[in-house]
Amino acid sequence: MHEFQILTLSSSLPMGLMDEILTRTETVLQDHGASRIWIDRSQPGLTVLAEFPTAGGTTVGTAPVAELSPLV
Repeated sequence: MHEFQILTLSSSLPMGLMDEILTRTETVLQDHGASRIWIDRSQPGLTVLAEFPTAGGTTVGTAPVAELSPLV
């Protein structure tokens, strides 16, 4: 298993926004094969971590990193 830090959210965001971001993040991670998803409470803010299964030393079920367009 490989563990990855996925994102960190400011705890000062509105609750509804945090909930939607975390829910969508969880869905995407599950769709890409995450076997475990959790929030690390020892980090500042809300730090999302995920674990992915490995095969032959490479992470399976994860998409390559893509360039994201900036939010407007």
